Amino acid sequence: MKTRLPILLVTFFMAYCSYAQEQTATVELPLTEQCKSLLNKKLDFLIDGSFQDEKSLQREIARLKECGIDDYDVSFFGRMSSMSAMLRKMTKEKQLEQLTFQDLFTEIEKMKATEAFEQMKKITQLSETLATRVGSLKNWNEDIKIFQELGASKNVIAQVFEYLESHPQNSKTYQEILESFKK
Repeated sequence: MKTRLPILLVTFFMAYCSYAQEQTATVELPLTEQCKSLLNKKLDFLIDGSFQDEKSLQREIARLKECGIDDYDVSFFGRMSSMSAMLRKMTKEKQLEQLTFQDLFTEIEKMKATEAFEQMKKITQLSETLATRVGSLKNWNEDIKIFQELGASKNVIAQVFEYLESHPQNSKTYQEILESFKK
């Protein structure tokens, strides 16, 4: 089960990245021939009718894995809100019909180079780790560090610890444990 970021958080991030992009340089990595070939192709999916929903958008963004983006990037930049923000930026200098995967890749790399993106990615990945990890006193010393890094309150951490102490054979994930507190 994947944790979804609220639309407002994504929108705020995209606005921040627009500001921070001018101050951030991207690092050039050696690109494969397949990547270079893809980067030269136009973003036809934007104009040929195949851009229907986030699944189709993620499928197109996933093509850039050849150029080094990862699953988190596909998920994040494959949101309609992310694509809309990038398109607003990219179409200031070019017509929609002129955009290439290079333009998209460059925009993604600029955003990925910001501190805000790195922090958001780290928090999301830590949250997903806890959401899928079975709570256990055996791993508590490692897991408490994740809770603390995510900014969990001392009260929540204490509740989770008490739950684990009273359920030594626990089979619930941390997400399930936390959800049980809401009931």
